[in-house]
Amino acid sequence: MEPEDTPPMSGSNSICVATVLLDSGIVPMVEPITQMVLEAPGGLIHVRADCRDGKAQSITVQNLPSFVGELGRTLTVPGFGEILVDTAYGGDSFVVVDAALLGFSLDAPEAGRLAELGVQITNAANDQLTFHHPENSEWDHFSFCLFAGTLEREGNQLRTKAAVSIQPGKIDRSPTGTALSARMALLHQSGQMEVGDTLTAKSIIGSEFRGKISATTMVGDKSAIIPEITGRAWITGTHQHMLDPDDPWPEGYRLSDTWPSIGSTS
Repeated sequence: MEPEDTPPMSGSNSICVATVLLDSGIVPMVEPITQMVLEAPGGLIHVRADCRDGKAQSITVQNLPSFVGELGRTLTVPGFGEILVDTAYGGDSFVVVDAALLGFSLDAPEAGRLAELGVQITNAANDQLTFHHPENSEWDHFSFCLFAGTLEREGNQLRTKAAVSIQPGKIDRSPTGTALSARMALLHQSGQMEVGDTLTAKSIIGSEFRGKISATTMVGDKSAIIPEITGRAWITGTHQHMLDPDDPWPEGYRLSDTWPSIGSTS
């Protein structure tokens, strides 16, 4: 079942909002660096924008503290079998699986299968495992499945592919800033990343976010990292929405035969 909770934070949406605020002139742009603070459901998000020639060239957001939930848990996925998963929080809650072990290279032709299986894994995790946020007892579910790609390392700089499955069955167009934060928390706990190290994640369409562990902290009794996520967004249009007081369907409508279900190929 899809959680109704508002996500505490979104890396890609924070990058998009900051870009719109600056490129449209809503917030005055200061070159070469503009700093601002956004308010997300999970708290305040500090933003640093690198600006040139009147445009935001890249946006860096300091994400919420990110931490590991559990490691190496066995999960039974109906129709697929038993798999090993890790769980982590990166501004939202994730079930993390090794893509290569499941036979995925995280390329575009796999998108449909990744979307379908990812939802099955998330649902199985919500049925069989427990998520616990030390400072938010109401956040007790898993939102997404991260298919984590193989790591490539050059010094303290790492690269990987990533694909995040979202309810009711789609793949994020971006590398997902919260997923990147969760992955870095896992890598920090295993000793594969330290403060100052970076991890660049590439999505299934080739877009990239660069993550950095800027510091460590505590969330309740859990060790956590402070992640920074850097990416870029572009304005695609300006849209005007109307709400007529006489409209009997002010929030729109949804019909089951026109809204794709999980596993739909249409």
